[in-house]
Amino acid sequence: MKRILVYGATGRTGGLVVAYALQQGYAVTALVRNPAKISLASPYLTVVRGQPTNLADIRRAMQGCDFVISTLSALSEAESFSLKKITPPHTLETSMGYTIQAMRELGLQRIVTLSSIGVGDSWPYAPWYMRLMIRLTNFKLVFADHDRQETLLRQSGLEWVIARPVALNNREQIGQLIVRYQQTPSPFAISRQQLARFMVDCLQGDDFLHKAPLLAEK
Repeated sequence: MKRILVYGATGRTGGLVVAYALQQGYAVTALVRNPAKISLASPYLTVVRGQPTNLADIRRAMQGCDFVISTLSALSEAESFSLKKITPPHTLETSMGYTIQAMRELGLQRIVTLSSIGVGDSWPYAPWYMRLMIRLTNFKLVFADHDRQETLLRQSGLEWVIARPVALNNREQIGQLIVRYQQTPSPFAISRQQLARFMVDCLQGDDFLHKAPLLAEK
């Protein structure tokens, strides 16, 4: 049985990644700051207390794993929407740098990470109102952190997939996945359920290897 190390398992998307991975027959190790926030119980789920910004915690959690999926956020939602200046924590850049180091040490090859439309070379395909929000709020720090994380991955030599969803929602019904690259997807929405499936499914097959698809759903 293959095992996935999941970051962000207590988040809205991360929790769905864990649930879908277990349904698909994977074992899962969740590296979380607060294990009490994990409500799912399974003999194939291992919860490790720690932080993805700590190399020792990552090494400990990665033992026995075959893949990594990161659904980490750079800032909380409140911090992201705020106009108040803060010192960027560089959460994504730090965790990705340590993760790449640990993967090389332990021989893991494939990682799937969460990003967003508007990051890096997808900036032109984000709607004008989204670009304006990024410029005016702390979302600029979020997107800068995503960009640095993506750059580290692209230079890593690993088997990576970068998922760049459009606006996320909590719909439970799965629609049709839409994948674009140099075009704004329409409709401009995707469910976290669909995103979680995409990320787990990318652990097998090479359709999206070394790619950063823009993801939507209709």
